[in-house]
Amino acid sequence: MAKTQEEQYQRWLDITHARTAGVIKAAAREIGEDDLDDVAHGLAPYVDIPLVPLPAERRLAFENNLRAAVLESFEATDATEEPPEQPEDDPEYARRLAQEAPDPMALNAACIACQGDCCLQGGNRHAFIKKKVIDYFRWSNPEATADEIIETYLEHIPQQSTSGSCVYHGVQGCTLPRNHRANICNSFQCRFRLSLFQDYVMKPGSAAVVAGISHDHTDDPAAGAPYLRVVSVNEEGDVTIHSHLSLPALPEADT
Repeated sequence: MAKTQEEQYQRWLDITHARTAGVIKAAAREIGEDDLDDVAHGLAPYVDIPLVPLPAERRLAFENNLRAAVLESFEATDATEEPPEQPEDDPEYARRLAQEAPDPMALNAACIACQGDCCLQGGNRHAFIKKKVIDYFRWSNPEATADEIIETYLEHIPQQSTSGSCVYHGVQGCTLPRNHRANICNSFQCRFRLSLFQDYVMKPGSAAVVAGISHDHTDDPAAGAPYLRVVSVNEEGDVTIHSHLSLPALPEADT
């Protein structure tokens, strides 16, 4: 079954690369890059979900989870009145600190094109905020009180977030600073972003172009099928969303 699924995915990937090759080249040319061999490029999922004000019941559920995590952290250290100690398996939170460093701007082309497919997982998990996340916050900010921590997390909730997704999933991505997030939000790399990273490593400092495309685009073989978002980031870090570019028709052999 796993082999069959992988074969199906590879077939989809081949079709998708063929269908998006033209728009990726066009976007690269629009930012002055005529040779894709000099540009990191790839694909990403495509999320097309509206932004809405966070429903009151979802905000309340998130706030209740946050308060419970903060309370659990403080109760565990109440006797000493000291922040949590470093975990023995990660001295000085070394791995976590390394993952907080901003990635090259070019890699953000994947996330901007996607608009947060992985962030949807945080929708019913309260942004993955648990005691260990609060422990780390307190370790980094030893003078912070419980109320200050709660206020910090609440003030970063955007006025509008992606419907049903993480409460911090705003119009330009995550609104929570990297050093406040659950570790999974900084460490996780989807296969598409990882592929872009691997290409970027071979072309350090290059521009990047990514086509965000829905998995079911093959169900609509017509030109202009509405499953595309093409994004580029030039070498200076400027972002362009090429909204005028559209999908060509599927090649006849793939329809």
